[in-house]
Amino acid sequence: MPVDLSKALTKLDRPPSSHNWVRFVRSTQPETTRSILSFVRGMPRFTYQTGSSAIRDRLALGIDYETAVAITQRSGAPAGRDQNRGLVDAFFEYDRDRKYPKFASVGFEKQWFRVSREILVPVAPLSVIREHERFVPLFVCGWSQVQLNLSQRRLLATVCEDAFLSLTDYMDSPAEFLFFPKNASGIRESEVWSRGDYDLLPEGELNDQVMLYLAAREEARAILAAEKAAADEAAKDTSEHTDPSAPSLFDK
Repeated sequence: MPVDLSKALTKLDRPPSSHNWVRFVRSTQPETTRSILSFVRGMPRFTYQTGSSAIRDRLALGIDYETAVAITQRSGAPAGRDQNRGLVDAFFEYDRDRKYPKFASVGFEKQWFRVSREILVPVAPLSVIREHERFVPLFVCGWSQVQLNLSQRRLLATVCEDAFLSLTDYMDSPAEFLFFPKNASGIRESEVWSRGDYDLLPEGELNDQVMLYLAAREEARAILAAEKAAADEAAKDTSEHTDPSAPSLFDK
């Protein structure tokens, strides 16, 4: 399917949520540019929205495993139903030992990590629960592989700290980052980070990462703009070389 270059250019100004955004920021500008271009040109076959909704309802409403699985099977892209069920399976398996409290979710507002005056990265946990008289934000990511390097893990921890966990309600709270990647046998297993597991980036290092992303974003914009200009010119040439007086098949 041809890439809609106008939509791709628009996506540059709408970065995804924090855990997806940090994947763009690589060790060099060319790598970062390629990651950004891959994102804005791509169209995922499915998302983990139904699996995430089922997990959220387990925490907020105390739904059981069967109900959670049903949520993943009755909506969302058919291509992603097995993957979303696998995410739910892995979460409930982990919860057998973790034993999150039921009906303990509390309201919260999405926050933003400011990359620049115009560019804001959404930052929000899947849920915030109240446990042992403290608020516990739970960041859940549905990826089947966790391919973040150490720098990206530190960047994610720093972004979440800066935008969300530094709020008054959470300054002294624990927080959990839940991933459920597949093992060598294709079975999802839990990978859990706690707040403080990764050192936060110093301000100078964080600024360097942000500047790297912004430079790569502008490079990606220039590449897309050039591609769009070439496509528009080709379409114009095709139009100009079409004989409007040529009879249509339906005129015969």
